[in-house]
Amino acid sequence: MNITLFDQNTLVLLFVAFLGVFIWRYLGVIYSKKIENESIAAKTVNSIAYGMTTAIVCKIVFFPDNALNLIPKLDRTTSFFIGIGVFLLFSRNTNLGLLAGISSFSIFLFVRNYLI
Repeated sequence: MNITLFDQNTLVLLFVAFLGVFIWRYLGVIYSKKIENESIAAKTVNSIAYGMTTAIVCKIVFFPDNALNLIPKLDRTTSFFIGIGVFLLFSRNTNLGLLAGISSFSIFLFVRNYLI
């Protein structure tokens, strides 16, 4: 199966994805001042956002489709878990966890491609 950018199905999928994200963000802007941070609605929206992000990252790390599939699964998963570990170890610092995950992935790629 060959998917191109100008394929009709691809354009429909891109449009539907854009519409879903746009509507969600638009509703967030409209209702953000009317919702308290600790309310059930705010926690629900936060949970949905975290769930969607987690699902996308897990799909990319564990079941890649494109060039990332050429990277050994051990390198991808180890970097993923290093990032999560640093995130949890340093009081849920997102930037530090992301930096650790990306840095470890870069080191694994460098070692595998240039030193081994």
